[in-house]
Amino acid sequence: MKNWSNDINAVWGSISKVFLGGDELIQSLLATFLAGGHALLIGPVGSGKTTLAKALAHAVGGTYKRVQVTNETLPSDIIGFAVYLRDGDTRVVKGPIFSNIVLLDELNRAPPRTLSALLEAMQERQVTIDGAPLQLPDPHIVVATMNVAEVELGSTSQLPIAVLDRFTSSIRVNYVAEETERLVLRSIDEIDNELAKPNPAIKIEDSGKLIEAVKGVYVSDDLVRYIFDIVRLLRGDARLMIKLSTRAPISIYKLARAFAFLEGRNYAIPDDVKAAARLALPHRLIIRPEYEGAVDPINMVEDALNQVEVPVLVQ
Repeated sequence: MKNWSNDINAVWGSISKVFLGGDELIQSLLATFLAGGHALLIGPVGSGKTTLAKALAHAVGGTYKRVQVTNETLPSDIIGFAVYLRDGDTRVVKGPIFSNIVLLDELNRAPPRTLSALLEAMQERQVTIDGAPLQLPDPHIVVATMNVAEVELGSTSQLPIAVLDRFTSSIRVNYVAEETERLVLRSIDEIDNELAKPNPAIKIEDSGKLIEAVKGVYVSDDLVRYIFDIVRLLRGDARLMIKLSTRAPISIYKLARAFAFLEGRNYAIPDDVKAAARLALPHRLIIRPEYEGAVDPINMVEDALNQVEVPVLVQ
């Protein structure tokens, strides 16, 4: 496998200049991007979710658009629309979804019709405008944010299951420690300048090559069985309303390859699967109403990882 460490280090370094919330969060979002997936950033207001997404876009050299979602956001505000001209021709006005990295801020505020319009884009990498399918750019990632406090307070609704299942990962972004917060204050001018004047660490074409290279990471049959053992255990949990779909093990598989790639390996190990499961599963675990408040999806994933036997010799 070619040594991609220079490109990875350049991207990581670029992101860490403006996002001081921790290497684990950078690794999680970068793994999602390299896995060719979409990320849901969950956390309180002002925790750095938008900064993290914007830093990724600038680092990988792609086009970037941000949409502040409200309860009045229409599908055309994100997807685009067709304009009928006087001479009978049609002109397509492409929406923000045609950027390489699309940030949908506070997606949980979107009306059902707008959420439905995202399904085709997130699953098939295309959208349909005026009956014509249009391919989205490659690479392409949707990064959505959700203010979990508003959902818990009932101000906004939880995202539909069909939408949640399209997200490869859910990443918890919390407030930083006071020491880090002081560092943010001291560095705020430099951070603002970096965000205002993008200086890509690599070209978007090279980002695409990284994503293709991740597909070459070897995942043994033992690890595939390990993935399905974890998913099978959770599927049998009576506290869940809905069983995990096939997208769950697919997401774990792709993220595990990405985590291995970020560590400079061309093969995955059980720790990669564990890290992947922690991102791919919590948002897919829909708790029955009688267990809400008493059961935490994150703890359910940890319990499953502790119960399932880990492959000792990966072949």
